[in-house]
Amino acid sequence: MSYFAAPVALLSAAAALWRRRLVMAALLAGLAVTAAWPVRFMLLPAAARRAVAGDRHEVRLLVVNVHGSKSALDRLIALIGRVKPDAAVVIEVSPGLEGYLTEHDVVREALPFAIGPERGMLWRDILLSRHPLHRLRFDGDFERYKFVYAYRRSCFVDKPQGRFLLTGAHPPSPRDAESWTRGNDLTHLLAEVSREFLLPAGAPVVIGGDFNSTPSGHRHRIMLNGSGLRPVDELGGLSGTWPSDWPGPLRLTIDRVWGGPEVKFISREVLEDIGSDHRPILITLSLPRGDGR
Repeated sequence: MSYFAAPVALLSAAAALWRRRLVMAALLAGLAVTAAWPVRFMLLPAAARRAVAGDRHEVRLLVVNVHGSKSALDRLIALIGRVKPDAAVVIEVSPGLEGYLTEHDVVREALPFAIGPERGMLWRDILLSRHPLHRLRFDGDFERYKFVYAYRRSCFVDKPQGRFLLTGAHPPSPRDAESWTRGNDLTHLLAEVSREFLLPAGAPVVIGGDFNSTPSGHRHRIMLNGSGLRPVDELGGLSGTWPSDWPGPLRLTIDRVWGGPEVKFISREVLEDIGSDHRPILITLSLPRGDGR
């Protein structure tokens, strides 16, 4: 749901109440509260949002779906050189362009560690990091989890201030009934992997990606009810990510970041249009300090 719907629903609820249509007024008021829920965080003092104690450290995560576009990769490379995140989740990199991204001088300087698609997999997503990456190894039913990006692709990021576990997600867009069902099934499996394998791994969990679901959508509820994670970026503001060329309040928030109980939100920024149909997001998080391993 786009956040601009909140004032419209609220005014409509007031009109319905004035006309004594109580049921309609209640429904519209509920819609207004749902749409405006993330706005409450914009009203908090900046110091409260940014409170990071001495036993915590910040992580800046870039998440973007490049939609298979080489020109979007070119602009993403320039963006990486400018914002210098700690890590990035890059979704939908066309086959053959993995090396173009990971071996570019700008990327190798800013994010020299990378985990990309494996032979025989249909994944087209890449994890990049400024710090060493080490795959999470766990036993599981390979056929059951085969197409879940988190399976065999979750990595410990060994940041000196503290290790965390990073993965990505990209359930298919619900463009038709088959994609809707498959995407929902994969979201259920992602929630299961998160709960059964990622959270017990002993490091704060961060999942970023294109979930193809808004904060009020069905897949959001699947993750909320079954993963043990929470949406750490729902606190972020009025600007969505898709379609990239629409005005901010009209764009849908389908590119998301989820985290474990230790992960705290600091800020969310929707960045410029890079030529994909999605805009990148830069999320700053607070994580517990550790030994970096």
